Amino acid sequence: MSKVNERHRLLSRRIFVLGALKLCAVSALVGRLYQLQFVKAKTYQTQAEDNRVSLQLIPPPRGLILDRNQLSMADNQTYYRVVLERGDLEPTLKVLSRMVEILKLSETHAQKLAKELQGLWKGRSVMVKEHLSWDELAAIEFNAPDLPGMTIESGQVRFYPLADRAAHLIGYVGAVSESELEEGQPVLKTPGFKIGKNGIEKYFEKQLRGQAGLRHLEVNVKGLVVRELERREPIPGEDLKLTIDLNLQDYCAARLTGESGAIVVMEAQTGNVLSLVSMPAFDPNTFSVGITHTYWQELQANKKNPLLNKALTGQYPPGSTFKAVMAMAALENHIITPESRIFCPGHFFLGNHQFNCWKPGGHGAVDVVGALAESCDTFFYHMAQKLGADKIAEMMHHFGLGETLGIEVPGEKPGIAPTPAWKQQRYNQPWHPGDTISVGIGQGYVLSTPLQLATMSARIASGKAVLPRLYANREMIEAPPLDLMPQNLEVVRAGMNAVVNAPNGTAYGRRLIGTEMTMAGKTGTSQVRKITVRGQDQNSIPWEHRHHALFVAYGPVETPKYAACVIVEHGGGGSSSAAPVAHDVFLKLNELYYGGAPAPEPLQPVPGT
Repeated sequence: MSKVNERHRLLSRRIFVLGALKLCAVSALVGRLYQLQFVKAKTYQTQAEDNRVSLQLIPPPRGLILDRNQLSMADNQTYYRVVLERGDLEPTLKVLSRMVEILKLSETHAQKLAKELQGLWKGRSVMVKEHLSWDELAAIEFNAPDLPGMTIESGQVRFYPLADRAAHLIGYVGAVSESELEEGQPVLKTPGFKIGKNGIEKYFEKQLRGQAGLRHLEVNVKGLVVRELERREPIPGEDLKLTIDLNLQDYCAARLTGESGAIVVMEAQTGNVLSLVSMPAFDPNTFSVGITHTYWQELQANKKNPLLNKALTGQYPPGSTFKAVMAMAALENHIITPESRIFCPGHFFLGNHQFNCWKPGGHGAVDVVGALAESCDTFFYHMAQKLGADKIAEMMHHFGLGETLGIEVPGEKPGIAPTPAWKQQRYNQPWHPGDTISVGIGQGYVLSTPLQLATMSARIASGKAVLPRLYANREMIEAPPLDLMPQNLEVVRAGMNAVVNAPNGTAYGRRLIGTEMTMAGKTGTSQVRKITVRGQDQNSIPWEHRHHALFVAYGPVETPKYAACVIVEHGGGGSSSAAPVAHDVFLKLNELYYGGAPAPEPLQPVPGT
């Protein structure tokens, strides 16, 4: 009997333990169900929704870039591209393999796409190919039933109507780099998305980019799109209106074809830039669709530097164009009066060192107007010696030289307004009197950009501290008057008028005849290397050793409205190479704004030159 009771107690304990375990298990299950259905219901509902719905950004249309007359300088053209959405990896890779075969993609490209797919989440897409030809588009459409996850999309590619003739001004767009992804904008990760890389495209990137739209897509268990649930349209980028005149820009670039140089034309009273040209250049359309390795190598190997924006980043000795600044400095500092005369025997001595005038026999006794007209070096050697480097540099800043001017294009260089303190800091060397003499004729350490020289000419013409501007959407602020004596500016203007319109002027042969447009200016020649033979024929030496040719101008003479600078690299001389270009540019201005006769057609370059 005791054994029966013992077994009964043992069985009861086991039943109790098992019951307790079952109760715990049921309690845990109920608790878990409660947690899933009540406590974390919203969390899991969101996760389930995320698995069912995929969000896809819609790239915004890029804003247009227009000239002052609403003509397009950069717009968008429709093209087609094919993308592949990642589902389960193995099936997706098989679809990719078939697409590679249809589109005849290279093995390298195929491997790159496969690697991208492996790094993507389900529902994300990779761009297989863009800018599809009609044959490729037809082939993909025909095989669409066998290509699950494949989508043909229409996109937009940037198009530049002027091609290389406005390349440095407008810039181009390109693929987003790794460093640019750090900006944190999700749209930058969109397949094939491009942003501004240079010029106006880069400077105004945020305005031109716009805001991305959003698509809510329902996907199946494999991550493939079933249908579109909702769409928020993108906001297009801002259209930019520039001060540029497209027709003038086109003409100036064509006029420099075959040369290496720059042209800047601006309104003298406002600073509005009408043309900003650097040649040779590149075709920005090739960057939009993907530049070839061969074309890139050609650009880099070209000794005329087509990738360099010479108008803003080219820094040149201004040569004799600088004599207008020197004349103003001498008048303002009472070194001379308009009637003062200096005798030029064809040279100038500083101690035992002889500085030659460009004219071996000299110019005789000349006043400041005559010195500008005939570009007498000796006159300005004397002015430099009396002024000193600091006063010359001070006058340079009045005319926008030796400083950046804030134009809306990246990369502007400041040039150099040299002083003894600058040389000591830069080279740890003392300033010598001969340095001042060289600066007096725009040589030595002084450097300027074509943009600065055009601004200098505009300030002389208008008497205002104008600044170059490109963005016409921005409100224009009236430029203040220069802190200089108006009567002294009139003397310098008289000298620049004589350069072109007086028989003894260095550019008399390039005066405008029979037009409402008249032109004043100043020729300049800047040395690339030290002259060893006085009066050496520039055409007898290699191109890269020839002098740079410069010309600054404004017009009409009586009521100045336009100012310009022309630089022809290694052109030999300002009167022979740069002044003829300026002559034609002002005839084009006369045609466009005064209804004059058509300007001369730009000459076609001779092959091989």
